[in-house]
Amino acid sequence: MTYLNKIRDLTQSIPRNIVDFSQPRDRTSPPTQASSNFITNKEQGDWAEDLIFRAINETSSHYVAVKYGKSDDLIAGDKGFDEFYNKFQDELDTIGKRPDLLVFRKENFDTKLGYNISKVEHSIIDNYVKKAVAGLEIR
Repeated sequence: MTYLNKIRDLTQSIPRNIVDFSQPRDRTSPPTQASSNFITNKEQGDWAEDLIFRAINETSSHYVAVKYGKSDDLIAGDKGFDEFYNKFQDELDTIGKRPDLLVFRKENFDTKLGYNISKVEHSIIDNYVKKAVAGLEIR
């Protein structure tokens, strides 16, 4: 059984009175400003993500970490943020949230795609993403 199938089975076993996956998700409006607390947390998360990314890639002889999650530096109030936010909402409705990092066995790492696939359209990398052995959300 693949990881994808395990996740599907798990989500189907969740009672609908807890989470009803058949219901559409309510979209939110783009925030208009970012608080200093948000900015601080984002910076700390970016630092932690980079630390884990480098630790895996500099020390592991069997695994490779690849940046996968949205990593734009835009924050609420910046020019272009509304468009970025709405594209992110579209992606949430399509595939869900991308984890910050994907971990691949070295033999499955695609050197042509490289270490950062965060801006690559999901339709292009769908089959590649399924080869990951782990997805890491770092904050």
